[in-house]
Amino acid sequence: MEKLLSTAAQNALPSGVRRMFELAKKYDDSINLTLGEPGFITPKHIIDAGIKGLLEGKTKYTPNSGIKELRDAIAYKLYKENGIKCDPDKNIIVTAGATQALMLAIVTLVNPGDEVIIQGPNWPDYKGQIDMVNAKTVYAKVDEKNDFKMTADLIEPLITDKTKLIIINSPSNPTGGVLEWEDLLKIAELVKKHKIFIISDEPYERLVYDGFTQKSLAAIPGIEDYVLTINSFSKTFAMTGFRVGYICANESITENLIKLQENMVASVPEPMQLAAVEAIYNGEKDVCEMLKHYDRNRHLIVEGLNKIKGFSCLYPKGAFYVFPNITGFGMKSRETAEYILEKTHVVTSPGDAFGPDGEGYIRICYASKYEDIKEALSRMEKAFGKK
Repeated sequence: MEKLLSTAAQNALPSGVRRMFELAKKYDDSINLTLGEPGFITPKHIIDAGIKGLLEGKTKYTPNSGIKELRDAIAYKLYKENGIKCDPDKNIIVTAGATQALMLAIVTLVNPGDEVIIQGPNWPDYKGQIDMVNAKTVYAKVDEKNDFKMTADLIEPLITDKTKLIIINSPSNPTGGVLEWEDLLKIAELVKKHKIFIISDEPYERLVYDGFTQKSLAAIPGIEDYVLTINSFSKTFAMTGFRVGYICANESITENLIKLQENMVASVPEPMQLAAVEAIYNGEKDVCEMLKHYDRNRHLIVEGLNKIKGFSCLYPKGAFYVFPNITGFGMKSRETAEYILEKTHVVTSPGDAFGPDGEGYIRICYASKYEDIKEALSRMEKAFGKK
């Protein structure tokens, strides 16, 4: 049977995050800090907008590019918040979350044998999708020494005549690292110089702290033909299950994205798109409230981990993850995550689940309840001792 399956299917790696989730099932009192899931139910007014669409019978196919109301709203948002000028009828396509947006973009841009530069450690679906088109993943390694930033000086030495695409992710999953405006300007110069496509994956753009504001690469003039901005409503508005994302790109790219969209999902359900419209125009208060919760949790988890033997943790500037160094345990990241689970029933994600450069770290999501994080820290302090 194996020989009958595609190479992409056979080479796909099981999720190291999901593996820990499964291992935790044998503990009735486990505290799960693995999955990147907002710790909130979607705000009621957003849910109501989706329900209203269902009750009004908006249950048919929509245009492959998405309903006009949502494309108009996205264009408004991109200009107001990101400084990106775009035509909602020519430059935007609505997708089934950012995950499908990335797959759609990679299929549109990348051929077998091409090279794609991504950050290491990285969200594992990047490599999975690159493998699916038989391209090669090239890692730009980041670590604590450079605040987990994938900067131009790390990227440029990796560029070859086979490089077709660069993917940047700021704020980053799994590290919480961010790219400053000066970093983006230097990356834009690389794009101009080498004429390489670049995806700016921005689902955590609003989840930033300490006065930082995440800027968008596409706001920089001169790279319009090469940059694709990808975003979703999942993290910002706690809408992971709605599966609504989008791509903003040059018209010639978007025309091809739309053609391939028909072959992937055809269209995103209209009620979910209407909920996203509501989120854009009336969800600001919700975002601010959720961000306060995440920031409080961020301080709790970083301060708590840095008091416990074996951990060394930087403050993340974005997203809702910490990526502590766990080399003090003297074990590989997977062994350490399993050891923590065994001793404390706290579920974390091994760093190697985010690529080879994640070794020596674990990822902890702090988007859950404050009380759960406090209890997790208490258990770990009791098990491993104070510094």
